[in-house]
Amino acid sequence: MSFDADRWSPAQLPLAARAAVAALGVLAMWVGVVVAQQHAPIDLTVVLLVLLAVVLGLALVTGPVLGIVTGLVAVVLVNWYLVPPFGTFEVASPDNVVALVVFALVTGVVSVLVELNARIRARASRSQDRAGLIADLVAKGDDADPELSLERVRQALELDRLSLVRGNGPAREVLATVGAGPDANSDTATLTVAVPGGYRLLGIGPERIAEEPGFVESLAAAAVRSYESDRMETEQQRAEQLTAVDSARTALLASVGHDLRTPLSGLRLAVDALKDPGSHLDEQTRHALLDTVDDSTSRLSELITNLLDMSRLEAGVLAATLEPTAVDAVVAAALIAGPSYAELVRVDVDESLPIVLADPALLERVVENIVSNAVRHAGPTSQQPVDVSAYPTEDSVVVDVVDHGPGLGERVPSDGLGALRASGRADRSTGLGLEIVRRFCAAMDVDVAFLSTDGGGLTVRITLPIAGASR
Repeated sequence: MSFDADRWSPAQLPLAARAAVAALGVLAMWVGVVVAQQHAPIDLTVVLLVLLAVVLGLALVTGPVLGIVTGLVAVVLVNWYLVPPFGTFEVASPDNVVALVVFALVTGVVSVLVELNARIRARASRSQDRAGLIADLVAKGDDADPELSLERVRQALELDRLSLVRGNGPAREVLATVGAGPDANSDTATLTVAVPGGYRLLGIGPERIAEEPGFVESLAAAAVRSYESDRMETEQQRAEQLTAVDSARTALLASVGHDLRTPLSGLRLAVDALKDPGSHLDEQTRHALLDTVDDSTSRLSELITNLLDMSRLEAGVLAATLEPTAVDAVVAAALIAGPSYAELVRVDVDESLPIVLADPALLERVVENIVSNAVRHAGPTSQQPVDVSAYPTEDSVVVDVVDHGPGLGERVPSDGLGALRASGRADRSTGLGLEIVRRFCAAMDVDVAFLSTDGGGLTVRITLPIAGASR
């Protein structure tokens, strides 16, 4: 530990240690006086000056009381050994009486002055530390951690426990607490500081005698400011999140409205044409209208299912139940549950794949949404079908859904529903399917990646952990 003269005080040493130092000093003075006696005659003034230096050193280390005591012991030793008549406490010369009395007075006064100087330096150092602490807390301001600021206040006031509260009585709210010990209240607190705004600092610990009120109030105000800044930042972040959610919902409703109107319009036109008793439809036209009805109802069913899934996600009621699951069974169930894709999907999923750990229902919805999205954007116009394949790796099974239509940027932005396209294209999509894929995979703790297909298109890759394998 480094020595700091500005912070030194004899009180930092235990009383036993100071007494031991004083005893060693007295012993050294006794030895010095005895040696001086052997070299008599010797100048008494020189001896007294040397002893004065020793006494001052002892006063610096042991404090004023022991300094005065050692000074008196030095007078006794000089009188006994060096002042005639030797071996008695009588003083024959008036000059020696004056020298001994002045020596005693000087050692006493200087010992007291040394202690006063140490106290002044310690007080100045403490004031500097306090000013630095307050300046640091005020300078950090909005960036300060409220609990860290409160902890620094507790340490500065040497308290066991410190609480920041707001209000009184039963409605009192404890905002932050640091330290150990019993909870502080208005009756048990040893320190109570009121701060504008209804805040109070309640501290438990040794009672502070004559503590500077301005310093305590400044510390309390700095701690409250840190808390207020943190609260305002939290509220601002929450407001920004709510704004983003509202914007996403507005864009979602606008886009969903378009996606709902398209199949409804097709369905209405096809049904009206089929019901018109005056229309004479040939068999080919009739089948085309029925296909329109089938496609429109399938699209409506998919949209409604996705909206219900999204409402579960937004409400936070989605719970994934992970269990051993066969990938080939899930893929088959997803393709059967979805619309009839006929020649638009090519499946290569082996029945011998390892069993994975997933939620079968959620995984089925994930595969169904990915395949439906791929077929809708690439199936009818692409020269190549959508490929659904799966293959094992060291500790997982990878499922790839590959299409050769437009890439991800043409379907939904990479940051999800928060940045839905606002263009007026007739084929625009909400991107609900891919957003649900992302969030369902997150609920199952499954990795999903959206990659570019060689030659154009989108590849969605799902990495499923093998049941029993370490992740």
